Amino acid sequence: MGPRRKSTKTQLASGGAANPYRLEEPKDYINELSHEVLCHIFRYLPMQDIMCMECLSRKLREAVTLYLRVVKVVDLCASRWWEYMPSGFTDCSFLMLLKKMPDLEQLYGLHPRYLERRRVRGYEAFSIPGVLEALQACPNLLGVETSHLELVEAIWNYMPQVHILGKFRNRNGAFPIPPENKLTIPIAAKIQTLHLVGVNVPEIPCVSMLRHLYLKWVRLTKPQPFKDFLCVSLRTFVMRNCAGPTNSLKYVPLVTGLASARNLEQLELVRVPFLGGLIQHVVEDSWRSGGFRNLHTIVFGACKNALEVDLGYLIITAARRLHEVRIQPSLTKDGVFSALKMAELEFPQFETLHLGYVDEFLLQCKMSHSELVKYGLADVIENPGIITDIGMKAVNEVFSSIKYLVIYNCPHLHNPHKWITDHSRWSRLVDLTLVRCHAIKLESFSQFIELLPSLEFISLDQMFREPPKVSPLTASRLGLSCSTVSRVYQEWSTTPKKNPANLTQLWEASESTWASIPVKRF
Repeated sequence: MGPRRKSTKTQLASGGAANPYRLEEPKDYINELSHEVLCHIFRYLPMQDIMCMECLSRKLREAVTLYLRVVKVVDLCASRWWEYMPSGFTDCSFLMLLKKMPDLEQLYGLHPRYLERRRVRGYEAFSIPGVLEALQACPNLLGVETSHLELVEAIWNYMPQVHILGKFRNRNGAFPIPPENKLTIPIAAKIQTLHLVGVNVPEIPCVSMLRHLYLKWVRLTKPQPFKDFLCVSLRTFVMRNCAGPTNSLKYVPLVTGLASARNLEQLELVRVPFLGGLIQHVVEDSWRSGGFRNLHTIVFGACKNALEVDLGYLIITAARRLHEVRIQPSLTKDGVFSALKMAELEFPQFETLHLGYVDEFLLQCKMSHSELVKYGLADVIENPGIITDIGMKAVNEVFSSIKYLVIYNCPHLHNPHKWITDHSRWSRLVDLTLVRCHAIKLESFSQFIELLPSLEFISLDQMFREPPKVSPLTASRLGLSCSTVSRVYQEWSTTPKKNPANLTQLWEASESTWASIPVKRF
């Protein structure tokens, strides 16, 4: 018998001829990388993906451990401030994670969906005491970014040396204000930006580091919530539809505190019942030292006691840097702009003007006025703006470089072409919005837009239609006289119903009602 023939398996094992149909195993490039290279790659990956790599191989687990040991900045939400941190954390797992990062200095994205107020014996939960214990395990921790009301208050109380990073904005705000939404701001709070929506706050104290303060649907529970208000670093102050003291004298410390913020750039007061004439006197006392001189945005909306001199003094003081002004209907008068015209000021950076400004919440709210007052908002009923064509002509001469103009509910405007004069015209006006200005004549409006060389967009809402036939009592409540209603109706009924030049598309859209149609400049 001849020699035995080796099997195919034995030949392949001993280095014989390779099987052409055999598939080669894929090469593991990751395990060939050094730990240093892997740690460099981890810098560009979300923390959730990095933690998942611990289970893939021994080398990746070692690289993750090394990376966490030296990392100083961690973001649990992958730089997406609107998201929540990964679910599934408990007090033990979160403590274990932070113990792996002894050099951690800044923790971003600490936005849990839910936190227990206290630990429960025998139950693994994610609680505020557990988060605090984990944060205290990082000896080099300097700042934390969060959006949880109770957690940020606990950090202020138990870790006062820790800064609140980024923009603090609570996520469970609503109106009516939920009773469980509470926040007490300490004087030594290390925070620069505070946005509170639907929160009960006892008072606004002196916070030296605060730069941006936004209050919306905030209930101020103390009788004198602004007694110690003094934020010298403040650049933005917005107070919208807040429930506070009804006595206007208690807002004196608020206005004087705002005057001390020399770098204040944005001032928005909506439904704030401050004392009429107060701003005028504060501006007179503080403008030489820089009070209100750096404002670029001024907003007055539904401020019950606001006077024309309050608004006028602010505009005059901030003329050099002013960009935008929004004026509530009660201040939309000829006298405001006539006085500014007599002051002979220049507004080199001015761009946006909103006449008859009404806050969106008040326009969209389905609650009655009495219900809003019941929830603590100031008792304010706005009438339409009473500015006339004479006042709009003064607006043109004062704000000659305007680019965006919005006029809301001004029934005393009739002839827009008279707003433009030979020596002053809105050559930079790009965007024009008119809402509920029923008395404007269509023919005059056609001539008006022909005089605007840079106009690109027109938005018209509830314009050029028959005004309602109202009784004298209803007309007085609307801020109109019966003669005005009759005159407007007569002008509308006698207007020729023919297509005006260059407005064919608007006319064909609706002959009786023009509803929010943006028109490209022809």
